[in-house]
This record gives sequence, C-alpha cells and structure tokens, in this order.
Amino acid sequence: MEENYMEEKKKSKKGTVFIIVLLILIILGLVGYICYDKGLIFKTEKEVVKKEKKAKEKSVKFTDEELNKYVNYISPVNNVTGPCSLLYDTSEVDANKLSSAEKIQYIGGNLFKKITTTSDYAYSVVSEDDVKASVEEVYGPDTYEKTTFNLGCGDYILRENEGKYYSKTGCGGTTATAVSNVVIGYKATKKKLEITTAYVFLDGIAGKIYKDYDMSVVLDSYTNGYSSEGEAYLNNYAKENKDKLNHIVYTFESKDGEHYYFKGFKNNK
Repeated sequence: MEENYMEEKKKSKKGTVFIIVLLILIILGLVGYICYDKGLIFKTEKEVVKKEKKAKEKSVKFTDEELNKYVNYISPVNNVTGPCSLLYDTSEVDANKLSSAEKIQYIGGNLFKKITTTSDYAYSVVSEDDVKASVEEVYGPDTYEKTTFNLGCGDYILRENEGKYYSKTGCGGTTATAVSNVVIGYKATKKKLEITTAYVFLDGIAGKIYKDYDMSVVLDSYTNGYSSEGEAYLNNYAKENKDKLNHIVYTFESKDGEHYYFKGFKNNK
C-alpha cells in the first residue's frame, strides 16, 4: 500500500511539473506573440522596410511664406510679349533633363534681382558667383556649370577673367499683361514636397481675365487697367476661382529632410 502511495505521489509531482511547464510555455508564447505583433522581435526585412518607409513618410508642415519661396524659385523672366512660356505654356519639366542654360532660364526671375548695368548702360551684368549660388540653391549642390544663357533678351556670356556674365542691353518695351500663380495646396514628407498652384492671366488693355497663356479662354472682364491693385485683385481671383483654373504641381525632393531641391513640375493646361 505504501508503494502505491509513493507511486501516486510521483505521478502527482510529474503532473504538477507538467502543468507548470505547460503554463510557462503558454506565458512565453503569449509574450513572444505580443513582442512579434509589436515588431519587437523576429522582424522580417519587409516589416523593417515598411516601418522605415512609414517613418520617412510622416507629414511635414510648411508655412505660407515657405511655400511661396519654393514656388517663386521657378520664375522665368517675363519679356515684353507677356508671361514667359517656359512655365505656363509647358506641360511637364524634369529638372534632371534640363541643360545648364535651361536651369538658369527657369530661375531667371529670381536671378534678375541681382543683375546690374554698366555705367554707360551698354551691358547688363551679373556675377558668376551669384549665378552659381542661385542655381545651387534651387537645384542642389554641384549643379552649376559655366554656360551661355538667355533671360528673354540678349545672351549672357561669361567673361572668365572678370568672373561676370555680360549681356547687351536694349530690349526695352512695356506690357499691360499680368499673371498670378498662387499656392492652393501642398503635400510634404521628409523626402518630398509637392506644391499645387492655380494661375490666371490679365490683359489690362483688353480689360479681360484669361485662363490660359495664349489668352484664348476668357473668364471675366476687368476694367481697372494694369496696376498694383490689378495684381492684388488677380491674386484674390486665383484663390477664389481655383477650381476652374489651370494648375501647376511643383515637386521638390530632400535627402536630409531639411533642404528641398527642385525636381520638376506638371502643368494641367
């Protein structure tokens, strides 16, 4: 009888040990599952990439001033015939495919502020350092190359011994045409910034507001002529009528999440 008792006691101990081990395994399994579910252990390469991509794609906020700065980077100089066709009459641009001269043309409006004239007004002059700084501010480091470029009048030719670009003056002329290109929305992550603008044209002499660069689609009349008030009116008009206007979507990309460089635009003209 005592042997039976001892045998039963051994079985009982084995059963208890088995239950304890089973409970430990269940607990470990639950902990392991929770850790796996939270991505703390056994992360697959796909899950790691997905998590990193999600972190990189976290939205970034920009002020109106910052957005306008990026849009104004791409501002070809207007000439006497009206708004420059480089921007408003082009369907799509890939910055990687632009020549050195074209890169300067597309930022000519920004660069134009740095141009001076010689004392006899025979030449327009801009320093190579200013051209280089403007190009690399918009397109990124090491994107400037020496070249001859045109901003709507004469060619700017580099005099290397002086470190300056010269162009003969004498275009002249006036215009009563204005264009407004206003920001109406944007999407931004640490890697990419997309800015959407609406644009509209005004012919102060004809007294009409147009949808397109060719001025073939009339939207409304405007009787106050061309003036600073007309430009302000046009800006408000673009914002209030954005849904019926043509849009440009500018794309900028960043490697460090701080400095965004122009990569292209699409125009739904």
